[in-house]
Amino acid sequence: MLETTDETPEFRDYLTIFLVSAAVMFYQITLTRVLSVVVWYHFAFLTISMVMLGLGAPGVWFAFAKRPLRYLPGLLLASGVAVPLSIILMVRFGTVMLAESVVYIIACVLPVTLSFGGVVCLILMKATGRHITRVYGTDLLGAGLAAILVIPLMHVVPTPQFAAASGLLPLLCLAQYGTGYRRAAWALGMILVGLLLHGGLFQITHSKSYDESKVRPIYENWSPTARITIFDENFFVLKNQKSGFSWGRGSRFPTNKEIRTYWLEQDGSAGTPITQFRGDVAEVEHLFFDVTTVGYQIRPPKTVAIIGAGGGRDILSALLAGADDIDAVELNRHTIDAVSNHFSEISGGVYQLPGVHAFANEGRSHLTHSTKQFDLIQISLIDSWAASAAGAFALAENNLYTTEAFELYADRLNEGGLISTSRWLSEMPRLIVLAHSALEALGVDDPKRHIAIVGANRVGTLLLSKDEFSEQDLARLNKVCTRRGFERLYPIARGQTPPNAFIAKAVDDNLASMANMGLNIESPTDDSPYFFHVVSPFSSVSQLSDVDLMTGLRFNLKSTLVLRHAMVAVVSLALVLFLAPFLARVSPDQRSESAGHLARASLFFAAIGCAFMLVENVLVQRFVLYLGHPSYATTVIIASLLVGMGIGSIFAERLGLSRLRTFGLMLPAVLALVVVGLPPLFSTTLGLPLIVRILITATILAPLGCILGVFFPLGMLHFGDRAKPWYWAINGAFSVVASVMSLALSMEFGFTMVGLLAALGYIIAWMCLFGTSTESRSGI
Repeated sequence: MLETTDETPEFRDYLTIFLVSAAVMFYQITLTRVLSVVVWYHFAFLTISMVMLGLGAPGVWFAFAKRPLRYLPGLLLASGVAVPLSIILMVRFGTVMLAESVVYIIACVLPVTLSFGGVVCLILMKATGRHITRVYGTDLLGAGLAAILVIPLMHVVPTPQFAAASGLLPLLCLAQYGTGYRRAAWALGMILVGLLLHGGLFQITHSKSYDESKVRPIYENWSPTARITIFDENFFVLKNQKSGFSWGRGSRFPTNKEIRTYWLEQDGSAGTPITQFRGDVAEVEHLFFDVTTVGYQIRPPKTVAIIGAGGGRDILSALLAGADDIDAVELNRHTIDAVSNHFSEISGGVYQLPGVHAFANEGRSHLTHSTKQFDLIQISLIDSWAASAAGAFALAENNLYTTEAFELYADRLNEGGLISTSRWLSEMPRLIVLAHSALEALGVDDPKRHIAIVGANRVGTLLLSKDEFSEQDLARLNKVCTRRGFERLYPIARGQTPPNAFIAKAVDDNLASMANMGLNIESPTDDSPYFFHVVSPFSSVSQLSDVDLMTGLRFNLKSTLVLRHAMVAVVSLALVLFLAPFLARVSPDQRSESAGHLARASLFFAAIGCAFMLVENVLVQRFVLYLGHPSYATTVIIASLLVGMGIGSIFAERLGLSRLRTFGLMLPAVLALVVVGLPPLFSTTLGLPLIVRILITATILAPLGCILGVFFPLGMLHFGDRAKPWYWAINGAFSVVASVMSLALSMEFGFTMVGLLAALGYIIAWMCLFGTSTESRSGI
């Protein structure tokens, strides 16, 4: 039989589980920000799975231990040491991480989460009967409060130090467990505080793109949205490009003078130049030799909206074209601050120039709120390639590249206006899919007459017009291409051999060639905004390799391969860490005892574990658009759900099992209503101020969390204490699997379908409650 303790939780148990749960949340969220800098974004989502593994597996192991509570002080001590050590290993050995990212991340993170999880599991195992509702509620409230506090604190404390500082909380708890432990806690706490104040060990030496021990930034700022570094030169640019930086440099680019530029880097991979500007736009004429500016030269605009203004280069392009009313929208307010204040002598205070209006906002939110109409909306190579607190595949820029987004852009255009979108040429087919879909949604019969594509170097610019491109437009396009050294990729001039036959064919054959290659020809939508992922995560490895050879989408496809490998690795780890101990330690006679009761209980806890992780991940990703950034979406969603669940758990006993059986079907109904109702809510309220949108989100999700929070504790009461470790194992194992599977399912079927699948999980759990209820049943 599995042993459980009959001790009653004390005040120190409640305080310990509250603080340790808060530490877990601080560590998880800050860690994804650190990983966004030191490894490519598609690895960072592993932290969610590692946290779920770490929180659940120790409960399984300790179920077989005699007097398991004796391990509690040691686990608190291990947590306090392992947390800062893991951060040091990650920020100081970036080269190793890039070589073996998955293995290195698991090796660094799993010991931390296992020690944290051991503490949580031991205290939850200590709570029997009705005490479980209060202990579980305290656990959730601790995590929920941390989710509320993490964003404000990340504005104040550099993220690596903040992540390491979460190790102070278990040390604080350790001080409650006797004089010897108190002395150890104070000694280790003082050492950690000293290291945090010094900061040297937590300084990043290698980003994912370059060696910062050799190229040191002159400015660094950590925030919830990004780590910004600024360098006094373009350290990776060739010497012959000192005449000015270009994304897509035309062959006739002037090289007769040197133009000073600084380089602003976001999360070690997504950079933007800060071009020297001394007040005379004639000095930056070189910008028109970059293919990203071709829209300004075909139909010179007066009113412009720039999505992702960055270091101010696109603002200068708009001014060079004669625009006098420019909305410069930049997601990260720290970027605007750095360019405008710290480096104004170089930038010329570009965000404060006459006619320029700076907005620290998400692009779609700004355009939804704005009442202005524009001659040109520019979106040039907006990608961070960085996971934020929401984990990977929840990039803020994903929502810029959806059918609904392009419909909004078109709605904000004046007559004759243009949407100018620049991407790498390898991604141009995906952009063509999006342009086709948006034009068809606008009622355009022949989308290809409204599209023009120009290329230079490895970059292409797609111009989308609500009006057909006239012969005069195409004549100006030819003239600009000739003068700047660009290539007209579409429409092809009469008698001309297509410079890029694949792109021309993708437009003309209505995407049939793309479908034949196995590429996704469905346009990204708000329900599945995965612009950067063009093949199914369930595709075969050979199919992925074929697409790579034909399109050059090696980096985007690599993220899909990592997701596939992670699904296999996480499922395998879940089986080994959760289920294998039971199969090894429990006899066949014990497993067959009360088989029907055990099967029903196992299905119940598996269903709620799966369903909750599907709900959480879908809501976090869905609300990225609404709240403007993955970091905000993560904290607001998780805080709302966990605080609501904590309150629901604490009051679960008052609700009672009989009422849950009677009214439990309301939960999946409410959940389905929320999932289906989000799109109209977003469309009507996206333009409201952020604080109002946060309040709306909390008002919807906190009550939903209250309902979600009653299932686990009342399930424990219904199915009994004797098999509690098994229930914890089943719940944890399926939570881990769902945490990674939700990404693949969302990419394949969309958020709405996955949300409805979660509702089905709660229906299954509710049905399992109809049967004999006992707390003395022997279980396994």
